[in-house]
Amino acid sequence: MSNIEKRVDAVCAYLLAEDPADRDNARSKLLELMACKYAPEDPEAIVRRLFLEIGAPDHLMGHELAIQGILLVVESRMYIDNITFGLYPTLAAKNDTTASRVERAIRHLIEVIWLRCDEDTLFKYFGNTVSADKGKPTNGEFISRCANIVKMRMRGIV
Repeated sequence: MSNIEKRVDAVCAYLLAEDPADRDNARSKLLELMACKYAPEDPEAIVRRLFLEIGAPDHLMGHELAIQGILLVVESRMYIDNITFGLYPTLAAKNDTTASRVERAIRHLIEVIWLRCDEDTLFKYFGNTVSADKGKPTNGEFISRCANIVKMRMRGIV
């Protein structure tokens, strides 16, 4: 029996109970079923789903580097405060490349996303960073915003 079926049965039992004791038991069971918590979602899955939604092409080198960078920022905010000498070298060491190549690959990914993605989806996630005047966000703004989206989704806010 699925969780929804259990909830429907509990509601029916509560509504149809004539005896106050039965009604209290049905109410307790219903509240227990309604309060069930689900395990928090994996941060990497959240980032990958976000990238699918905004149209980040996964054949680009910056795709995987940006995902790794966002996950590092989710773990420790320290990386976003020191992106040039903290995040890029860490990603470079993990991926056997240089920090400047990491920076360029992520910047290229953002450029492609901003060219391909529709404006409504970008505005949904990046709000005021999407405008004709401002153009696309910096690498730090992009990674920071994505990390905030992941944190909010892990907490069940969005």
